[in-house]
Amino acid sequence: MKVIGTTEISFEIENILKNAENFLIIVSPYFKLNQRLKVRLSDAFKSVDQVYILHRENELKYNDSKWLKTFNNINIFSIKNLHSKIYINEETALISSMNLYEYSQINNHEIGVKIDCDYDIEEFKDTLNEVRVILESGTFELNKKFSEIIESTIDYSMGKLYSDLSYKYRFKHSKIDNQTLYEFLCNKSRELVDFKDYELYQDKTAILRSTQLGKEKYEFLEKELIKLAD
Repeated sequence: MKVIGTTEISFEIENILKNAENFLIIVSPYFKLNQRLKVRLSDAFKSVDQVYILHRENELKYNDSKWLKTFNNINIFSIKNLHSKIYINEETALISSMNLYEYSQINNHEIGVKIDCDYDIEEFKDTLNEVRVILESGTFELNKKFSEIIESTIDYSMGKLYSDLSYKYRFKHSKIDNQTLYEFLCNKSRELVDFKDYELYQDKTAILRSTQLGKEKYEFLEKELIKLAD
């Protein structure tokens, strides 16, 4: 994580807009969209799959709302008493004091925290979860796409499954051909699920720890492998 000031916040917001591909979340109580901001936003909206905009109730101007609704991939939520300012794409989250409002970028002293998904995964997930809490507190039902965004930040890798199982349970792996516990659990997993060659080590002795199982496969293997514990 990195603490940043006014100039860098403006730069990072533009980067989040520019680099968004799968999703873009903008939490800003106040919007004031001049032509420059509209061009930046329009470019982002045209290249991203889903956009979620949260604003403070009764604070989005009619013309701005009308313009935003010309994009069919935008979901707009009016939140009572919203005060948070958050900007997120699939790579970066920015928690900031800055509204999406050019006056703030030019005149105010702002501070923010930049969170990198690769290096600050827990903080990134926590930030997304707080957006979920804001939405659900406003009695908005999350659509499938937003649920998938939350889901995409959860680690369902083979390495995580092994870590969870070996921490919580004991296995009699040492009595089975002197295999390591990881190899033992991998072999049992391969008996239960069909893995592709690219998901295995080159010598095919085990499943790559980075292999993403997905929620369904992860939960199925966890349930079955627990049966092998002492």
